[in-house]
Amino acid sequence: MTKKHRDAKPSKLGRNDPCFCGSGVKYKKCCLPQALQPPRPITGPPPAEVLEHMRQAETRRQELQSKGIYINLPNTITSKGKTIMAVGNAITWEEKENMTFHKLILRDLQRTLGKEWWDAETAKKPEERHFIRRCYDDINVQPTGDRQARYEGNGQWSHLPTGIEQTLMSLAFDVYLLTHKGYMPDDWLQRLRHSDEYQGVRYEIAVASLFVRMGCHLEFYDEKTTKTKHAEFRAVHTETGNTVVVEAKSRQRPGVINQPGEPNLRKAMLGDVTKLFNKALQKDDEGLPYFIFIDVNAPASIEVSTIETRWFADVRKMVEAGGKVTAENPQPYNTLFVTNYSPHYDGTEITASGQHMFVTSRFVKHPLKNGVDDVFLGKLQQAANGYGFVPPL
Repeated sequence: MTKKHRDAKPSKLGRNDPCFCGSGVKYKKCCLPQALQPPRPITGPPPAEVLEHMRQAETRRQELQSKGIYINLPNTITSKGKTIMAVGNAITWEEKENMTFHKLILRDLQRTLGKEWWDAETAKKPEERHFIRRCYDDINVQPTGDRQARYEGNGQWSHLPTGIEQTLMSLAFDVYLLTHKGYMPDDWLQRLRHSDEYQGVRYEIAVASLFVRMGCHLEFYDEKTTKTKHAEFRAVHTETGNTVVVEAKSRQRPGVINQPGEPNLRKAMLGDVTKLFNKALQKDDEGLPYFIFIDVNAPASIEVSTIETRWFADVRKMVEAGGKVTAENPQPYNTLFVTNYSPHYDGTEITASGQHMFVTSRFVKHPLKNGVDDVFLGKLQQAANGYGFVPPL
């Protein structure tokens, strides 16, 4: 930028000066032909409506961050009888005003899966349909018990979700976030449609969404060129300068989700994830901080805290069996997150919130930039705490 342009007042911008928009092109060849004027200094206090808009935006930002969402999310827009939502570089809409964001992302998930897939699943017997399709069948079943409905304004109400509602809503929000930010590989969508592969990729999508919420850029591996046992993806966090390797595994249970067999709720309460944990330890950490996520897929109860569960006790024993961690014997992984995101057990009844525990140490093979005190780890834990929350945009 020339000294002449730096010192020029907006009202004195010349035709041959660099354009005020920052394009680097001369004003006469950039914004001038479009009759766009350079911004003029604002005098006096902002109008009341501007201040109110800023206040609402700040309140929304703080609420999202309290749930571990540190990225900007676009508002839905109502125009000419339509409710419009941005999804990446595209938009989707419904022919209805003031449609909730929750309903929009549920419709968007259905469209993402594709009409051909949807029609093929609909043609099957109800008990033979894909788990996602069966959830859509049951989403409007009214549960017993108090749903604690609350009026949110604009003709919209909120209430406590059922297990089916929470299952679908979490999936729809995860897919929306990854699609909106450009991190939904075709391979994941293909696997999402297949009953046999659904549970594994579903958890990979959930974990990826945690890193997207905290502002990470995701890097995926090329199966054709990568020969080592690689993890799911790398997450790059520009704010802290950390790049981490992420692995995600979900415990399968007979008769649960798309799995064959009869469910055994007693065994499902166990934290029997040692085999999954050992497999995760075999993956290439690439000399980077290594984050392992494992979902125990166990029934949860509103009355029982995480540390009181059987799965928590089992996982603690598994970790303790690994021996004492010291500077000479560092932990091979940076952090182990064990989650229990399993509202599907509650079906059409009111569901409990998700649970998780995490294990880390000051003595790790590849520490974060600022160790366990790094902002990265704090934001990731906040995202895990808030998982399941879907904002009413």
